[in-house]
Amino acid sequence: MKGTQMKQELSLERRGCARNSGVFILIRLLLGSLVFLSLNTIYYVPENAMLIAAQNLKANLLLFIAVICALFFMALFSLIIPIPLNNVLTSVHKDLSKIAQKLRQIEVIIFIASMVLLFAEIQRFYEVLFFGILFFGFHLIIIGYLVFISGYLGRVLGISLIIGGSMGYLLESLTHSFVPNFVWLSTGGVVFAIVAEVALAIVLIVKAMHVSLESPDTKERVMRILQDLGEATTDEIIAEVSKESDECKDRVPSNLIVLESEGVVIKRFSKEKKGYVWTLVH
Repeated sequence: MKGTQMKQELSLERRGCARNSGVFILIRLLLGSLVFLSLNTIYYVPENAMLIAAQNLKANLLLFIAVICALFFMALFSLIIPIPLNNVLTSVHKDLSKIAQKLRQIEVIIFIASMVLLFAEIQRFYEVLFFGILFFGFHLIIIGYLVFISGYLGRVLGISLIIGGSMGYLLESLTHSFVPNFVWLSTGGVVFAIVAEVALAIVLIVKAMHVSLESPDTKERVMRILQDLGEATTDEIIAEVSKESDECKDRVPSNLIVLESEGVVIKRFSKEKKGYVWTLVH
């Protein structure tokens, strides 16, 4: 398949992106829960109820400011999340990952517009809100598919995200538009989607934590560099290694420590370089 590259494990290069994605997703879900609880919208409620909730918030200045701040940071994290997540999943399928990123960003912009309309007490906010949810549903379906075929994030998790996106957010948006009396049918799917998102965040964080920093290839590169240079600082070794692999350069410090513990290299202070240098043990 064009644009597809299967990865069996999370690479060191994408370790930070995976960790950041997971943390940002959890923060966004927490902020979202606080906002929606304040608007009585964890479950489907009539638009008038949301307007009344918004009016009550505006009557309480401190609470209103708190909700606006939560909304701001929720939107901010929602805009940020697709960037590192795209960096993680682009190795699975570059084009689909980019589409998922764009869908999420479009949804966030529409969500912000709906919240502006809500607090301005304009009735059309509900249509705008559910129109945006349509984009998020498609986003989650694509993310679920990429997770499913990734080979290392879990097929069950991928299926869960697909179900949550389709039977939750997508169904919620479509039923609101065409059969409003049956929007409640999507409640279970939305809850399922939220659980799947939490699971995705945890998996990303755990996978990032378990990426091994020790690498035989990096060890060999370090030993070869020291053999050529005689002695070198950690920064000099990293500079040499980075010429061959950006990923391996991040492994240099940990592998130097391993080599030192194995008695392969030693560290000493160099007056000439005004710092510690590494040399091979002969």
